[in-house]
Amino acid sequence: AQVILALAYSGCLGRGLARSAEGTSGGTRMAAAGGEYSPPLHNEGYRLCRIMCVKRNGWTLQNFCRAQYSAICVKEPRIGYRSQKCVAAGVEWVERVVQETGCCVEATVRTKGQNGRPDTDNETRAFCMKFCDDPLDRERDFTTKEVFSLCRQHM
Repeated sequence: AQVILALAYSGCLGRGLARSAEGTSGGTRMAAAGGEYSPPLHNEGYRLCRIMCVKRNGWTLQNFCRAQYSAICVKEPRIGYRSQKCVAAGVEWVERVVQETGCCVEATVRTKGQNGRPDTDNETRAFCMKFCDDPLDRERDFTTKEVFSLCRQHM
């Protein structure tokens, strides 16, 4: 029973349960271990391998990081998932977020009127090779703190 409980608290599902049990939301936090500041994001977690490494989604590490921390999003509730239309400087996209947990599972850049999707750069390819090669790692949920540590150099 303890193993099942531990598995349930890993990933987006666990964060949603922990959040509802504690009565807190994501937002700005100080990391307990290092006291490091982590700016707020729109979601509790991100499936970065699905978002960054699927070419049709149209993201690079640089434009993802810059957009996530400066975006304005409008929520559109749906059954099971919440859809968000987001806008930041130079990029517009649609996100699918699990309602119960606040975990973004898909984000697709809108390229209407543009000449296709941007090519992935070397940093994005390196991220995908490092974190997303293993099938189990592809479904990993990155916390807001992990996203910030990844994006720190791109802001």
